[in-house]
Amino acid sequence: MSSDGATGWNGRLFGVDTGGTFTDVVLREADGNVSLHKLLSTPSDPSRAIVEGIRFFGDDANLRLVHGSTVATNALLERRGARALLVVSAGFEDLLYLRRQNRPELYTQDPQVPVPLVDHRDTMGVAERVLHDGSVQLELSLAAIESVVRRAVGYEAIAICFLHAYANPSHEQSLKAALTLAHPSLHISASHEVLNEFREYERASTTAINAYVGPVMTAYLHALEVELSPAPIDVIQSNGGRYDVAAAAEFPVNTILSGPAGGVVGAWSVADELGFDQIIGFDMGGTSTDVSLCDGGMTWTNESEIDGIPIRVPVLDIHTVGAGGGSIAWRDEGGALRVGPRSAGASPGPACYGQGGLSATVTDANLFLGRIPSDARLAGEMSLDLAASTQAICAGAAEFAIDPVEFAKAMIDVANASMVRAIKVISVERGKDPREFKLVSFGGAGGLHACALAEDLGITTVVIPAIPGLLSAYGMLKAASLRTASRTVLMTLGHDHSGLQRVLDELRDEVESQMSEGVVEFFAECRYVGQSFELSMPWATSASALETSFHARHELSYGYHMARQVEVVNVRAVATRPAITGAFCVPDPPAAAIKHGVAVFDRESEIRIVPRQNLCEGQDDQGPMIIVEFSSTTLVPRGWTVSLAKGHILLVRQ
Repeated sequence: MSSDGATGWNGRLFGVDTGGTFTDVVLREADGNVSLHKLLSTPSDPSRAIVEGIRFFGDDANLRLVHGSTVATNALLERRGARALLVVSAGFEDLLYLRRQNRPELYTQDPQVPVPLVDHRDTMGVAERVLHDGSVQLELSLAAIESVVRRAVGYEAIAICFLHAYANPSHEQSLKAALTLAHPSLHISASHEVLNEFREYERASTTAINAYVGPVMTAYLHALEVELSPAPIDVIQSNGGRYDVAAAAEFPVNTILSGPAGGVVGAWSVADELGFDQIIGFDMGGTSTDVSLCDGGMTWTNESEIDGIPIRVPVLDIHTVGAGGGSIAWRDEGGALRVGPRSAGASPGPACYGQGGLSATVTDANLFLGRIPSDARLAGEMSLDLAASTQAICAGAAEFAIDPVEFAKAMIDVANASMVRAIKVISVERGKDPREFKLVSFGGAGGLHACALAEDLGITTVVIPAIPGLLSAYGMLKAASLRTASRTVLMTLGHDHSGLQRVLDELRDEVESQMSEGVVEFFAECRYVGQSFELSMPWATSASALETSFHARHELSYGYHMARQVEVVNVRAVATRPAITGAFCVPDPPAAAIKHGVAVFDRESEIRIVPRQNLCEGQDDQGPMIIVEFSSTTLVPRGWTVSLAKGHILLVRQ
């Protein structure tokens, strides 16, 4: 059997996505057959729902788990990570507080920025200095190392970020070795291992995050390993690749967008099946909505934030907004209706879940308006309480002194507006015309809103995948094993590139040592000399070819290029190995317990209620209708046609 979930695995393979409301389980048998299960998440201990979901299919030691984890994300967002000590070069103790000079709100006299994860009193400066070229100006003394070792007592994690460690990591290596020997239980993050690139603030921030969430992630993964022993566990990285549980525990910063990344992989695999090369992924779950744009392939970025804190590791380019099925309607200080980011989550959940929720949520509005049939069963099992939804909607409407139906419609409109803005961020604001793309809609709530969003954006084709409510978990099974390594070089493209070639060779050795038999590709982040930011592009066959490609890329991105020297800032090696080959035999989802009938929506249009199994491959049908299935409900308005293609629903606007 393969040790990393590659093509040699011959047992059961589980893809599990832990969301804020539901935990989704997709099982791929050795013969390619796929089975599905969906259950409520257990936020206090996510592993409980994971283990329960896997054991739903019976006990079997010959299994492997591919997991999209939200543990690191939640620890960061909820500020419940470890107490960490940040060790920096003397004189740079204020690094996390000074941030950059850019203002998050240009015209605000008192802009609000997030409080750093590591408090000022938990930051320690030590005397050492390595220059930008790697030369040592001031050695790190044994006395300085011993002072850090003494200070580390009482902390759960240590983050080390010396000024130019990317150019010469020897001081960080010496300090980490001493700390590991003296405090073997500490989670120690050294910046040259977490992010071996320049820009000290982003490197310090990324390293601090890794230390802050490290003990939490390590404890969680250890508990999960014990529960599932001896089954191996892979974790999805934010870049859409998978790696083993040991690497996930050591570098949890790479899992901050773990779950949404699986959705992008799943959406792109569906697009590939259908022959589409330009898609916008729209993942609307119970707590939030994640949107992504794929133009010829999945897109990475090294510049991302979570809760206002920068993370400079490769992540799939995903934009998230707090609008999901469980998003709560509320009245702001100005008296306006807001929907989200507050969420009912898995407990108590929307009012219609019958678990004590009292606030009106987007799911309650959809049920109240008839967009979700009242006798539907979520995940084939959970019945919905229309009376509870009606009570919550009426209470919300009374607060605004409007008709309950108008209030529910307004909730839908407000949520839709938030999601449209999110899609424009990753398309229009980046020079992409959304009308040229197909909208791939998934997540349990996506199908109820997809056509309305498409109409607002001018998109004419919407794809509802075969298992829309579990596509993120499905995508995790499709994810390749992936390792990356990067280094700052800061070299202009001239005549002698022997030093650059040495760096490429070293990066190749680094990623191949982590994963054998992978296909290694190189990327360069380039800019004109004097610019502050870079464009990432595939490595060319020669320096002159790279320079020509950069001029063309700059012209495409910004509308011009310059007769100026090109500088290579960072180089990156990416080793990839496909995780699974062969077909996936996805079954028809179990039909929800819905009889054919007529529902009333907007009190004017009759909508047929049709289980997905009643749709025929290649045969067009006309909206309006509601399509129900195991993991999702799709609303097809008037003016849209419906057909099946390779098991996926295609909605086309007339």
